[in-house]
Amino acid sequence: MKLAYVAVAITLAASAYLFFSSKGRADNDAQQYATTEVSRRDIRELVTATGVIKPEVGAEVNVGAQVSGIVKKLYVEIGSRVRKNDLLAVIDPGIYTAKADEALAEEEDAAVAEKYAKIDARRDSSLYDQHAVTKQQLDSGTRELKLAAARHKQAQARYRFAKLELGYTKIFSPINGVVAAVATQEGETVAANFTAPTFVTVIDLSKLELWAYVDETDIGKVKAGQHVSFYVDTYPGATIDGIVKTIHPDALVQNNVVNYVVVVTIENHKGLILRPRMDATISIYTEYKKDVLVVSKRAVRFDESGRKYVTILLRGKPERKYITTGISDEQYYEVLSGLSLGEKVILN
Repeated sequence: MKLAYVAVAITLAASAYLFFSSKGRADNDAQQYATTEVSRRDIRELVTATGVIKPEVGAEVNVGAQVSGIVKKLYVEIGSRVRKNDLLAVIDPGIYTAKADEALAEEEDAAVAEKYAKIDARRDSSLYDQHAVTKQQLDSGTRELKLAAARHKQAQARYRFAKLELGYTKIFSPINGVVAAVATQEGETVAANFTAPTFVTVIDLSKLELWAYVDETDIGKVKAGQHVSFYVDTYPGATIDGIVKTIHPDALVQNNVVNYVVVVTIENHKGLILRPRMDATISIYTEYKKDVLVVSKRAVRFDESGRKYVTILLRGKPERKYITTGISDEQYYEVLSGLSLGEKVILN
């Protein structure tokens, strides 16, 4: 009897050992996997790109000289703030003042000649009515009047041109802005031929836009009116808002990489000073959905054919499960099929 009790005890002890050791191994196997649950949340799909700050059309102006001469006075330097019609520089007006005076004298002389030609023409007309002059003399007087009138108009045009040239000796700012570059100095001689030499460059820093370089694989998602957020390296962590304004129709190809320029209107500078040529990191929000089924991107894998799948635990063992996804953001995929709410999947 004693031997029988001992045998039963040994058997029970062995069974208990085998049960708990196998349970421990199963628990250890389960603990090897980090999991996440399929949940519901709002999701906003975005396209990321890099870009650069640029002046809008008309916001950067190269101001040049339309007449040749010596720079008599320069009133600005780099960084000077100017308003529209502020005086930037003066070219020595001496020669142009003389030309204007000469043209004025010629105009006055032509005006006098026209005046007396009119008197002669009226007198000839009166004498012709009295048969005191011939028709040939009358026609000659009329012709002289017309020639005098034409010479007067020519003199008036030359005087207007001379005054215009004299006015060009004063160079004014065409826009409000900041002087970004000065390409001349006092005492320097400038020659205005077919192209006007640049004096200064003025930029209106309130009229800047963002050029985003979007990859050809993503450009189909981008449309005018979409919301954009971006930051520049100068202000890390400070995001600025914008709206997609337009998309350039032609591609920009660099090193065999095809990008399209997406022009973004900057909506709010948020007190930050932006400058042309600043590099930017950009997020373009292409689609937004509320309260949809999502799964973490860390749980999604791709097979050899590119199909998406997740791994679930089935009876303690990992098993592949294929899914169909919709839009995505930086962390989640929208789940269209293959998973249900609360289902646990293994993280990569």
